[in-house]
Amino acid sequence: MRPLCLAPLRTTALAAGLLLALAGCGGKKAVYPVEGVVQHQDGSSARALAGGTVSLESVADRSNAAGQIRSDGTFRVKDPLGKDGVPPGAYRAIVLPPEGADRRDPPVAPSYGRYEKSGIEITVKEEPNKVTIVVRRPAGRKQG
Repeated sequence: MRPLCLAPLRTTALAAGLLLALAGCGGKKAVYPVEGVVQHQDGSSARALAGGTVSLESVADRSNAAGQIRSDGTFRVKDPLGKDGVPPGAYRAIVLPPEGADRRDPPVAPSYGRYEKSGIEITVKEEPNKVTIVVRRPAGRKQG
């Protein structure tokens, strides 16, 4: 009778345990809800942006999350998989008009469509976050 060799079994068990440990700790960061409102400099609701998007880009790793602007100017940020919230940290934001908006008479200044030009920065804290994003209309655009 040959002795039973347990070395391959130990190696397999060790590898499986290591994979489980890595999967459990593998970069899953806690996320915190981010909701808010988009409004104009005069305090009025940015209703013309309904159907548009507020998008956040992490300063640390450039990951993105976004939320659709509702008819009352509010939004709630979700990650690309639809999960509410983002990890805490610094973010740059953009505000995009709804698809099909008139490019010759946009409801928001075009600079809000680029992270490097929008000037909107927010800090997500380890708690539910409420933010107000203030945008300006393009020069010459009437209120509405």
